[in-house]
Amino acid sequence: MTDTPAPRRAELLHQLFLAQTREYAFIVTDPDGLIIGWNGAAQAILGYSAAEVQGMPVSVVFTEEDRARGLDRHELAVALRDSRSEDDRWHRRKDGTNIWVTGTVVAIRGDAGEVLGFVKVLRDRTDLRMQLESLENDLEKADRARERTAQFLRSLGHELRNPLSPLQSSAQILERVGGDERLQRVAAIMKSQIATLRRLADDLMEAARLDTGRVELNLQRVDLRPLVEDCVLGHREAALQRGVQLEAVLPPVPLCVAIDRERFQQVLNNLMANAIKYTPAGGRVWCKATQEADQAVLRVEDTGIGIDPAVLPRIFDLFTRDPRAEQMEPGGMGIGLAVVHEVVRLHRGIVQVRSAGHGRGSEFTVRLPMAGPEAGGPDPGAG
Repeated sequence: MTDTPAPRRAELLHQLFLAQTREYAFIVTDPDGLIIGWNGAAQAILGYSAAEVQGMPVSVVFTEEDRARGLDRHELAVALRDSRSEDDRWHRRKDGTNIWVTGTVVAIRGDAGEVLGFVKVLRDRTDLRMQLESLENDLEKADRARERTAQFLRSLGHELRNPLSPLQSSAQILERVGGDERLQRVAAIMKSQIATLRRLADDLMEAARLDTGRVELNLQRVDLRPLVEDCVLGHREAALQRGVQLEAVLPPVPLCVAIDRERFQQVLNNLMANAIKYTPAGGRVWCKATQEADQAVLRVEDTGIGIDPAVLPRIFDLFTRDPRAEQMEPGGMGIGLAVVHEVVRLHRGIVQVRSAGHGRGSEFTVRLPMAGPEAGGPDPGAG
C-alpha cells in the first residue's frame, strides 16, 4: 500500500474504517430521508442488515414516541437549515430494545447548493446514559436526605428550646432566693449552660433554614467597619479571660457593603468566637478589613491550633470539626462554620480558609461585593 498514491490510500483507509469501526454507525439517505447506505457499525448497533433497511425511511430507527412528535423529520429539517443537526436521544433497535445514541446529521450538497442527501453518524452511549440516570437518582436521594436532615434539625432546635424557658426561670428564682454562695454558683452555672443550649438550638434551626434556602435577606448599605468594631468589643472580655490578645485592624475609609446586618453579625460572631476559642493563652487574634478591587475583604486570623489539611476541604460542611478542636472544646457540633458559609453565599460573597497545619493558626477570609450609592439603605456612617 506504500506504493499507492496518497489520495488513493486515503480512500482505501476511509473504506477500511467504515468496514472495521465498531463504535460509529453511518446511515446515508437520499434527500427524502430514505436509506441508501448502511455502513460502519450500523448493523452491530441497530440490529438491521443493510439489505433490510435499503429504501426504508430513516425513521425506522426512531422510537414510536419520537416519530409521533415528528422528531425524525425535525432532525432532517434542522440539518437542511443549519447544514447539521446534533441530537442525543433514544433510538429503537430491530429487536425492540431502546439504546441511547449521540448523533449528528449532515446535509450533503452539490456544487450548485442542491441537497444530494444526508449522512447520519451515531454512537451507542447507553452506558453513559445509565451512569447519568444513576447519578440523577443518587442526587434525588441526597436531596431527600438533606430535606429530612433539615426537618430533623428544625424539630430538634424547637424541642431543645421548649424546656429552656422554665429552666431559665428556675435559675433566676434560685439566684434571687438563694442566699448561700453555693446556690449562687449553681444558679450561675445553670444560666451559663442554658445560654449555651439556647445558642445551640438557634444554630440548629438557622442551619436548617439556610440549607433549604428558606431565608430572606433585609439588605442595607452599611459601612463594615463599625460592625467589626462592635464585634471585637463584644468578644474582648472572652478573649481576656482566655489570655488571648484581640485586635481590629481597619482602614481609614468606609467599606460599604449591602448586607443583612443581623445575619452578617452571625458571620462575624461565629468567626471571632472560633478564633478565640481555639487559640491557647498567650496567642493573638486579628480581625482585619480592607478593600481589594471591587470587593470588601474581611480576614479573621489567629495563632491558634490550626486546621488539619485533611479537614480543610470539608471545614464548612455541617457537623465537620477538626479532631484537635474536639479535644480542646468537647461537645461542639460543627454548625457555626456551615452557617457562615451559607450566610456569605446568600450575600453573593465567598468565604475561604487557610491554615498551615497543626499549631500554626488559621485565617478565614470573607469577600463581599462593594456596594455603590445605588444600593440604598441607611447612611453608612450610621453604624
